[in-house]
Amino acid sequence: MLLRLLRFSVLILALGLALGSCGYIPRQVAGLPTDASWDALPLRKWLAEDRSEPVALSFCAPPECSPGLAVSVVRLTGKDADITEAVLKDPERLARALRSPAGRAKPVKTLITVERLREGPYPGFAIDLAPADGGKRPAYGAAFGRREGETLSVVLAIGEVQDAVRETARQVAARELGS
Repeated sequence: MLLRLLRFSVLILALGLALGSCGYIPRQVAGLPTDASWDALPLRKWLAEDRSEPVALSFCAPPECSPGLAVSVVRLTGKDADITEAVLKDPERLARALRSPAGRAKPVKTLITVERLREGPYPGFAIDLAPADGGKRPAYGAAFGRREGETLSVVLAIGEVQDAVRETARQVAARELGS
């Protein structure tokens, strides 16, 4: 009888541990290649804040993948969702904020260009960031968002090649946000 109770307890403990650790299993971003070049991070248990919820983060780093890309999916609520949705619709707000020297001893010496992405069913934008002195390569980003009630789901892609970043963001947005 004691052995049966012990086996049952061990089974319940193992099941509880398995279910409890599900949050540590990374979720791949939908719409990306499923080959071994893409890795995912288990963000849900690592980066939880009250105002945003990381859903998934996948990345592909050289040399396995060229160009290097990172793609994330985040859910926002409340004021953060409202601000982010406004930026998705008018990305020049983001550019002005990044160019602003407020609170900085030295102004940022970065060339910042933004473009509203109008194709597709969701608002989005592309951003290019490059050092003014040309000393380093530029970085590119693209984002799309979908509002459902109080929740805003955002797809963000960042990488080294403008066309790859934009196309990846479009593909992921179609899968993650629906079409």
